[in-house]
Amino acid sequence: MGIRCRRAAVVAGLAAAMSAWPAWAYFDHYLSGTIVGTLGKAQLNSAWDVFGKTMDQSADGASVAFSLPAGKRHRAVEGSFTPLQTRKDRGDACRQVRSEFRRAGQSEAWTGWYCREQGGWKSRKLPD
Repeated sequence: MGIRCRRAAVVAGLAAAMSAWPAWAYFDHYLSGTIVGTLGKAQLNSAWDVFGKTMDQSADGASVAFSLPAGKRHRAVEGSFTPLQTRKDRGDACRQVRSEFRRAGQSEAWTGWYCREQGGWKSRKLPD
């Protein structure tokens, strides 16, 4: 009888956790505590425009600075995108880029590969 009670408790606990998971997962996104993850929609659109132009037009090593003005609920952000190197992968042009963001004394930097695919620049894991 003790085993059945424990099983019932485990099943009930898993059911409760599974029903709460979507809400928890939404608020616990891996970018939620970062500057990038808390940009407002207008800021994100502006940053994406600068990113695309940087990737399309800037030489490797050329840093492109940007400034994202504050919104109703979002602080101003400054930063830069710097393409580090360019190469081909599966026939696509790919660029490694360093992204830097600063806001109110907080800063973060990201480096990753992005490849030109249909619809724009997409993040891609490339072998070293």
